[in-house]
Amino acid sequence: VLCVQFDLTSKLKQLDLDFREDPRFVVTMRIAELLSGKRRSDLENVFDSIPLNAGVHEFISFLKDRGFMVALATDSYKFLADRLKDRLRLDLVYANRLQFNGDRLTGKVLTVPGCLKIPHCKEYLVCKLRLLKSLQGALGGVSVAIGDSDSDYCMLQGADISVAYNPKSERIKVKADAIVQNFYQAT
Repeated sequence: VLCVQFDLTSKLKQLDLDFREDPRFVVTMRIAELLSGKRRSDLENVFDSIPLNAGVHEFISFLKDRGFMVALATDSYKFLADRLKDRLRLDLVYANRLQFNGDRLTGKVLTVPGCLKIPHCKEYLVCKLRLLKSLQGALGGVSVAIGDSDSDYCMLQGADISVAYNPKSERIKVKADAIVQNFYQAT
């Protein structure tokens, strides 16, 4: 939605083509460069206009009622993920941190690479498996991971229960214990 609003869709597609063999963190850094100069407030306004998926509130309540901690790990940006955290009353977010100069995005990603580099990992800047393992170590219990794209592959592999939510790739479908098309099916 951000790329459409700021007329960056064709540039994003070209980035994916140009860097398809590179670690995915390279693409993350290039996307941040494309957003350089954009106002934080403009990005937040567009982000806030994106409707939530049906049933997400009920699903989070379902998990919390059973004692789960609910975390969001995303390749997106922490300043936006924090807004979603507040909207959904999540416990934690893990996302890319960006540099701002006042209200303007500089185009620089501040996140330090932390990929665990397991087999078949595409090396995203935000290592969702690292977060999952950290939470498993700190909290114990059963871990449930829900993902829809290749960036979720490692996390799904490391979870006790893995769910592909409206999956975008065959790789995610094969890795998941269950496949759902909406959050109502996950409860």
